Amino acid sequence: MASPIIGGRSYGRSSNHQFGSSSQEPLSPALSPAPVANSEPSVHMEDSYVVRTDLPMLHHSRNNGSKWFKHNTEVSTAIRKIIQGCFKGPWYSWKKVPPYYKRTWFSMFKKKFNWDASINYSVEREFNKTAAYRLKGMVSVVKKGGVKPDWILSDYWTTMQAYWATAKAKKTSASARASRLSDRNGLGPHRHRAGSCSYAKVQDVLEANNEDSSFIAVMKKTHQRPDGTYVDERARLVAETYEKHVEERLGQLESSGQDNVTLENLDQSEKNEIYVKAAGMSKQGRVFGLGALHSKILPACDVSPNAPETSEEVEKITQRLQEVEAELKQSREENLQFQKRLENMETLVQSITNLRV
Repeated sequence: MASPIIGGRSYGRSSNHQFGSSSQEPLSPALSPAPVANSEPSVHMEDSYVVRTDLPMLHHSRNNGSKWFKHNTEVSTAIRKIIQGCFKGPWYSWKKVPPYYKRTWFSMFKKKFNWDASINYSVEREFNKTAAYRLKGMVSVVKKGGVKPDWILSDYWTTMQAYWATAKAKKTSASARASRLSDRNGLGPHRHRAGSCSYAKVQDVLEANNEDSSFIAVMKKTHQRPDGTYVDERARLVAETYEKHVEERLGQLESSGQDNVTLENLDQSEKNEIYVKAAGMSKQGRVFGLGALHSKILPACDVSPNAPETSEEVEKITQRLQEVEAELKQSREENLQFQKRLENMETLVQSITNLRV
């Protein structure tokens, strides 16, 4: 007889389907059921017990050896491995990943790094942003290569290829490619020399070498050739505009009575302000040449790090509440079914007892 189900959990007989159980051994490959796309995993992929105090710390300040997402490849690599190790559906985009698996991936991430509970919301938000970015890149690479990687099952790969062959997918791909190669009003497609390294990481390297790590320094590092020429025309124009603004600022300092005014009179904060002024800000609030450093120009606010900040986050919470309600409803239905089976068994036992009498 099946174990009773109370509140959505199974009690009585031990089960390999209890999520995160460290006391159960996973099914052997020969006995494991065939995977089903988008189905919830029955066995957690790692031991549930981890001493989190022994894990690397996360904090956006990166003080005392702590790490942060786009500043440390170790974090990004861990997210990539989590996705590859638990890729359970034909997910050709982040939107196609079921919320359950996004939460599962984040739970697995908790076993790789530690952080203070007060920044949990910020960590999860950055995790989702990085996971979405990594998934997009990973899928793009395998799509371009045309060869199924080991971390995607054959059935999922077939479904993904079928989608990429549709008119809708081809149109979306062509539109994205046209955007990347857009002329930008005669400036040509955007090019840089950073490769896969984030601009935040480039700034970290400059700081570690005790070099200028201002926005203009990062932009030059990622857009200038060794001979000083630029790989991107807009980068060259921004640099020229920046130099003009710097000259104006130094002239203002001289007019105020300061002697021997040079670039050294400007601190990094002022250099960054001049750069943002020179580069300008797009309608989307982005500044050319900053990439992951964009967050450093946002004004400080008093919003709690654990409070939802956008309609997207509110929508996410609403969706989660709906999922919880559905889970509770299913649990109630399962309990009713169990109660009916129990009553039927009691009736059957009573009938057998009466016959024996």
